Amino acid sequence: MSAYVFGDLHGCYDEFSKLLHKIDFTAGKDELYLTGDLIGRGPHPEKTLDTIINLKQKFPDKIHCVLGNHDLNFLAITAGFHAARKKDNLEGLLASEKLDRYLQFYYSTPLIYIDHSKKLAVSHAGVYPMWDLEEAQKHSDAFSAVLADPLTRKLFLSNMYADHPVSYTKELEYSDLNYWRFIVNAFTRMRLCDKKLNLDYGHSDCSLKEAEKDHLYPWFKYGKPYMYRNSAYTLAFGHWAALNAECNEKNIIALDTGCVWGNKLTCLCVENGKKTTVKSGVKIEFSSMKKSS
Repeated sequence: MSAYVFGDLHGCYDEFSKLLHKIDFTAGKDELYLTGDLIGRGPHPEKTLDTIINLKQKFPDKIHCVLGNHDLNFLAITAGFHAARKKDNLEGLLASEKLDRYLQFYYSTPLIYIDHSKKLAVSHAGVYPMWDLEEAQKHSDAFSAVLADPLTRKLFLSNMYADHPVSYTKELEYSDLNYWRFIVNAFTRMRLCDKKLNLDYGHSDCSLKEAEKDHLYPWFKYGKPYMYRNSAYTLAFGHWAALNAECNEKNIIALDTGCVWGNKLTCLCVENGKKTTVKSGVKIEFSSMKKSS
């Protein structure tokens, strides 16, 4: 038995299938972890979700997913709180007779998945540097409760799109909407932080060297004493295609390699640390892979 973590799929079903075949993935025997953004912009969102949900239903202990920003965007659209954009390529999902099936799947998907037996943590954008994995799990569980309840889910999705608050304090937990929004932004949108650990959303198009001029650094560059660094655990994340799966940090593994932008799809074998890729056949015009993916 082997365990594999896949980077962002974005509805790239053909590449997903090819990579599963390339690693000789055996459903029911091997384990699969997905870093979120299962859909959004790519060519085959329905086939991608159907495959994952079917596997999850058949082998619930072997298939593990987390939410990404594009997955949450889909939920906001279906709830009527955000307009669907042509570039998101969600028309088929929105018109599908299986829409409720897709929604129920997402309503039960967490922001972080921690496998203590494998000492592995998986989230979409990473873990906020102030949190250890136990606290990250607590915040993820808090949001899972929000998403599971129709009333709080509606309240959150109608107020999801904002860049504030930019930092975490314990007091934030007493402010429902701000607390929920920060949790989601940290787990699904985070890239750069300043030295006070304020999340930055204004430099998504610039290079890391340009960001450093404004004293902004990738979240994973904040080392001790920041709590998410647990040498016993590997943390795998996606979201940041411009990194091209390179962050050069011990036990922190970037896996988004811009499949939806025509680059490649990447997965990690948990047991040996080997990365396997397949070249993307997707052709989407996009000015820069540095933008949100």
